[in-house]
Amino acid sequence: MALRFQFDERKGTEALAYITSRWPGITAFFTSKVLFVAEKKHLNRYARPIIADTFIAMPAGPVPSTLYDFMRDRLGMAEDPEAVRAAIDASAYPRLHARRDADLSSLTISDIECLNEAISFCRDKGFGALSGWTHQERAWAEAASNGPMDYEKFVDADNPARDQILEDAAAFAAYGVL
Repeated sequence: MALRFQFDERKGTEALAYITSRWPGITAFFTSKVLFVAEKKHLNRYARPIIADTFIAMPAGPVPSTLYDFMRDRLGMAEDPEAVRAAIDASAYPRLHARRDADLSSLTISDIECLNEAISFCRDKGFGALSGWTHQERAWAEAASNGPMDYEKFVDADNPARDQILEDAAAFAAYGVL
């Protein structure tokens, strides 16, 4: 059984606002990779995701399915589409811009730490290099093409706390606690 979490739209929206305010004009591709890197880092350190979106193993690498819809201004499934539109401007897709700063009360200190590290990691890489790097990630490599990625495989095999992280993550997933 794959490890799955309940998507947190409020945190997802604030993560988008955070990323786009720190990287003006970032594309949906790079935003997706920043979110993947941050999610992976956070899960490996703190046994819980930041946004808990379902990542899809797309040809160019992981894509957070719900937030990708938001990046494309496809808000039919959003609980609060106006909050998403107030946070990010997707009118020049694939380029994204912040409409406001992120509400930092919605993000934890550890969320921000991992988002900052992910932005730094992705910012100096080209499309091909970043896509290629994600293709080496177990979660992407072992997922079906265009299929959902298993959060359990986000946790590094050599992480010394792997068993405890997976146990804690399963508890977070079962109770919807982020």
